[in-house]
Amino acid sequence: MLGELLTKEECAGCRLCCAFEGYDLFDTPTITPAVRELILKEYSPEQRFVQQEGCWFLRLEREPDKDLYYCSLLDRRHGCIMGDSKPFECRIWPLRVMRREGQLVLTLSPVCPVVKQKPQELIMRKSAELAPAIFAEARACPELVRPYTEGLEVLAVDTTC
Repeated sequence: MLGELLTKEECAGCRLCCAFEGYDLFDTPTITPAVRELILKEYSPEQRFVQQEGCWFLRLEREPDKDLYYCSLLDRRHGCIMGDSKPFECRIWPLRVMRREGQLVLTLSPVCPVVKQKPQELIMRKSAELAPAIFAEARACPELVRPYTEGLEVLAVDTTC
C-alpha cells in the first residue's frame, strides 16, 4: 500500500514494527473478525487471540529472558507470513489512523527508522494519496481507530465526516 514511501524490502529488512516491549503491548494491531478468520483458516490455525472491548488482538509470547514480544505471524527470515493480507494497521504502518477532537486524522509514527530518512515532501504527497482509502476503511471499521497521541505529526484530516 505504501509503495514508494516504504518498500516491501525496506520493511522486511527492519521489522521494528513487529516487536513490542511489555509497556507497548497495547499497540499491537487490532484484528477484525474477518482477518481473524483468515489467520485461522489460511495462515496459523493454532493462533491464539485476546479479546478486549469487542476487538481481537494476537496473543504474543514473551521472548525468553527479555521484555520483548514478536508478532506471532512474523517469519524472522522472510517477514510477515500474511504478505499483502496482513491486518490494516500493519499495511499502513508507519501511518496511523487516530481520533483527535472527534475527527479522524492520519499521523506518522516517529519510530520507523526507514521513513524518518525520507524527504518530508514525499511523506506528505504519499499520505495525501492514501488518506481517502485509509479514512474510508477506518470509517467502515471504527475499532481500527486509536485515540490521538499528543505530539504525533498529523499528515491529513478526514473532512468527509
